[in-house]
Amino acid sequence: MSTALRLVLPVYRAAAWLYPPRFRRRYAGQMHLTLRDAMADQSLPPASLASTLLRDLAQSLWKENLDMLKETASRPLLLFNALMLAALATVLALAFYAIPQQVLRQDANDPQLELVGNAALRLQAGIPVAQVISSSPEAQVNVAESLSPFLIAFDEQGHVTASAAQLNGSTIAPPPGVFDYARTHSEERLTWQPQPGVRLATVIHHLPSGGFVLSARNMREIEAREAQMGQMARLLWLAMLAIVALGTFLFGWLRPSPARVHA
Repeated sequence: MSTALRLVLPVYRAAAWLYPPRFRRRYAGQMHLTLRDAMADQSLPPASLASTLLRDLAQSLWKENLDMLKETASRPLLLFNALMLAALATVLALAFYAIPQQVLRQDANDPQLELVGNAALRLQAGIPVAQVISSSPEAQVNVAESLSPFLIAFDEQGHVTASAAQLNGSTIAPPPGVFDYARTHSEERLTWQPQPGVRLATVIHHLPSGGFVLSARNMREIEAREAQMGQMARLLWLAMLAIVALGTFLFGWLRPSPARVHA
């Protein structure tokens, strides 16, 4: 036996196990007989025979497994179960992302709620706004870079009366509609974007005596964590879909077709 055939035959015999089991049960004997006859044919050069065997094996494996997949997909119950499992995987992946994301977003307001509450109490007690909210230049928070929460006070018309934060060297203020909502509902919690690329977790409180106090902080780190969770959720979703697809494939690969079971 030539070197080429000695290398190809173990591959051929091992690859035969990649055929669907029902195909092997039906045609294994015929395949071995055909292989033996081909090897006994002295008119075929060993290298050409080895190349032909590998080519026919690859084509046959692809065709038979594709036919098996088509037959599997044609079974309504099996296809329905696969679709339901895929839908369940999608819901689980969405929940894996949405629930922690909401927890992170709600927790992002906690320092601001504390600052706003304490500032409101001090202002109501008559402490000067400049004393409650430090507005000295050295105490200014750079909103675009710092992750520290900060305070800004506004009068009833929404004009800044004291600020501990700046963006690009200027004092910032939310849109007028935020004040209208806070004036009606006493408090507003929102994500505020004073400029592209800068998003702030914001709490604004309306004082009973008039005016507003706002606290916010940059969401850069929170959004980075949300992005990580989103990536993990996508990987989880793809992994679950792969398991569903593999399970459906193996079920169809191992299980005889209904017609042959009936026969």
